[in-house]
This record gives sequence, C-alpha cells and structure tokens, in this order.
Amino acid sequence: MTNENKLDDLKNKASDLGNDLKFKAKEMQLQGEKAGDDLKHKAAEIKLEGEKALHNLNTETDAQYTEAKVSFDEKAKEAKTESSEAENKVQEKLDHLKAEASHKFEEAKLKATEFKQEASVKFDELKVQATAKLDELKKTATETLNKFKKDDQA
Repeated sequence: MTNENKLDDLKNKASDLGNDLKFKAKEMQLQGEKAGDDLKHKAAEIKLEGEKALHNLNTETDAQYTEAKVSFDEKAKEAKTESSEAENKVQEKLDHLKAEASHKFEEAKLKATEFKQEASVKFDELKVQATAKLDELKKTATETLNKFKKDDQA
C-alpha cells in the first residue's frame, strides 16, 4: 500500500469514527431527554395520586360531616319536643360531632400535606437520579471525544 492509500484509509477511518461519535452523542442526548421525560411523567403521576387522595379524603370528610349534620338536625327536632335536659344532651352530641368532623378534617389536611411532602421527596430523588445519569452520559461523551481527539492527534 502506498502512503497516499494509507492516508486515504486513515482519513476514511477518522471520518467513520467521527460519524460514530456523532451518533453516540445523539443517542446519549436522546437518553438524557428520555430520562427527563420519565422524571416529569413520574412526578405528574405522584402529583395525581396526591390529588386523588386529597379529593377522596375531602369527599369522605364531607360525607361524614353531612351525615353528622343530618343526624344533628333530627336530634335537634326531637329535642325541641322534649325537656330542656334533652336539649342539653343534643347540644353535647352536636359539639362532639363538630369536634369529630373538625378532627377528621384536620386529619385529611395532614394526610394531604404528607402526600405533598412524599411527592416532593420522590420528585427530588428523581431529579437527583436524572442529574446523575446526565452527568454520567456527559462524562462518557467527553471521554469518548477526548479519546478520538488523542487518536486524531497521534
């Protein structure tokens, strides 16, 4: 083989390596974008779960409050026909039901806060994972590029 043929052969190999590197970099970029999209999707799922749980808790609390209110209204009507002692008992029951409904509502709010916190923590964890993966992909791409540069210089 002549020097010119060897030079052409080396040029072709260098061109092929450059194209391979471009494809590899594009592939790594797509993997990074996919990881980001996966992270966004997971965060949206967690948020939706939290919203569903909050909605369910609110619905349950509203139903319990409505039941308690209906029960109270019935008892109040009975109390009007009874003596003042019966009215006092109904008032105590109402206070208890209100306190219970208030307690349930506070529990629902705490549960919603917990879901929000869990979602935030999971989202932060996913962000850290995605960042680490992107850093790893960048490092690999940089190492590959540097290797090709060294090979080209040699």
